[in-house]
Amino acid sequence: MRTLIPVAVLVLALTGCTPKKIPGTDLDDTSETRAVIDVLQKYRVAVESKNTDALLKLTDESFRDDGGSSAPEDDLDYASLPGKLAARMSKVSELKLDVTVRRIEFDTEEKVARVTYSYQLSFKMPDYSSRTQSENDIKQMLLKRVGEQEWKITSGI
Repeated sequence: MRTLIPVAVLVLALTGCTPKKIPGTDLDDTSETRAVIDVLQKYRVAVESKNTDALLKLTDESFRDDGGSSAPEDDLDYASLPGKLAARMSKVSELKLDVTVRRIEFDTEEKVARVTYSYQLSFKMPDYSSRTQSENDIKQMLLKRVGEQEWKITSGI
């Protein structure tokens, strides 16, 4: 019995030291994690509502994205983002985006976060088909901290 008490105290102490997780995820429940998840939530809402102004407010002036290809015509930067997003979004309707954050890696020295997320997107392209299209994949989004708690997207839309 004497050895059981110290073991129980040790187990309780170690259990209390494990980081609290955001319910339903493996993500540590920290203010930084919640701030980054908030950006992804705002991104989802902006995409669904085709709100290019809201998307632009979520991006940093250093934003650059190669669209996942070597073709320059799908490249985006902060200056071209409003026009190219508006053109792309004008071709789709009934947008529905589900985003699930899988992992967030923080580099506190560089003040950046790499977010790995999966998404499911459904939409219609009335000019091409009346059928609902869908796409799902795993992507990464890069964000940088601006100020104390604000995060801005630098790549990965």
